[in-house]
Amino acid sequence: MSGSAHEAAFQPLPYRLRWRPQGILPGAHPGHGEGTEGEFRRHVPLLRHPDPRRLDLRASLRDPYGELHVRQFAPRRAVPVAALVDLSGSMRFGDTVAGGVADLCALLALSAARSGDSFVLFGCDGQVREAASLPFARRRGIEVEVRQRLVGARPSGMTATGLIEAAGRLPPRRAFVFLVSDFLMPMPEIERLLDALWRHDVVPVLVGAGALEDALPRWGLVELADLETGAPRLVVMRPTLRERWRRQARERWQALQRLFAERGLRSFELRGALDTDALARRLMEG
Repeated sequence: MSGSAHEAAFQPLPYRLRWRPQGILPGAHPGHGEGTEGEFRRHVPLLRHPDPRRLDLRASLRDPYGELHVRQFAPRRAVPVAALVDLSGSMRFGDTVAGGVADLCALLALSAARSGDSFVLFGCDGQVREAASLPFARRRGIEVEVRQRLVGARPSGMTATGLIEAAGRLPPRRAFVFLVSDFLMPMPEIERLLDALWRHDVVPVLVGAGALEDALPRWGLVELADLETGAPRLVVMRPTLRERWRRQARERWQALQRLFAERGLRSFELRGALDTDALARRLMEG
């Protein structure tokens, strides 16, 4: 599908936060503190909150002690939304980045902009790749730029340690972060990355999620390439090897889910094309 066709098909998705954001920028999310507008929170006595403009006559008349009450609101605030994208060599399988990952990040950028939130993109291999990144912005049309950056990115390299660098470039206040990777790096590296994102609300986006193992034949010659080094390898596939390969993939998936759960995180799986309905359900679950 062409870029313009993708853009025309996009509809921004609402998302629910698990916390009340701080800050001063107005937005769509109920925030910390008290305000004169936003989401209704409760009634309080006028003496406690002396703002006669917010006087609620009906609630005051119902008070058996004749006390005056004012309406109190939770102000609505904007939040930073970030996509940290693994561009190491293991993400070079098929059109992973130029397809589903680019669609996902473009849709997140569009949804953030329509909610009045700022969006930032970091594409990373061993370091943050500036050509595959965009600074924080709230402008219309940012989804087009996000897709262009990712479609033009060629995954390479043997590590994704630049994701930790990107975590350090996020703002100190809490952000909504999508960590997009196949998570094929060593487990201690994943732990360090999640630890670097401790203050943020993180959604791990598990790319691939066993797509390669599902496609393995029971018998035959399979030519494989190390996506990080490019070295070819010819493998004689047989049922026992296929099952061992798939079992190891399942065990790694389960280990990742345990690691995420220990930190209160739930992953979203991206298999090939983006399933916008599944993403919408995940975003509204908070």
